[in-house]
Amino acid sequence: MKERYDNILVAIDGSPQAHQAMMEAVEAARRNNARLYLAQIVNDSGLLVNSATSVSQILSEEKKAAYEALEKEAAAIDYYNKQIITAVGNPKRVIAFDLPKTYKIDLIYMGATGKGALERILVGSTTTYVVNNALCNVMVVK
Repeated sequence: MKERYDNILVAIDGSPQAHQAMMEAVEAARRNNARLYLAQIVNDSGLLVNSATSVSQILSEEKKAAYEALEKEAAAIDYYNKQIITAVGNPKRVIAFDLPKTYKIDLIYMGATGKGALERILVGSTTTYVVNNALCNVMVVK
């Protein structure tokens, strides 16, 4: 375990576990005087589109909604050194690889969000993937 973390990422998906992870990430950021990144990833896989709406329009609207949700979460946090990130892509890969590379993340906080057993078998858990593949340490919050 590192003695000090400089850049902490918390992945937010709207679940109670993600909210708890965010609250714990805030405290870790305070202890380390670290930059806190609040991220929400718009999953673009399996996107179903009707002919009247373009994929780019749907993704743009989803990204805007994600940003607005993160703004509300960030406003409730009493911490000065924070940044909101929204991205489009596969959440597993974006959280485990893309964001840590781009922002020099050295600790990721995630909620242990539960999916149904069938979905977990077919899709796989984002948290499990990140824990096993991330480029940095991962803290899972229940």
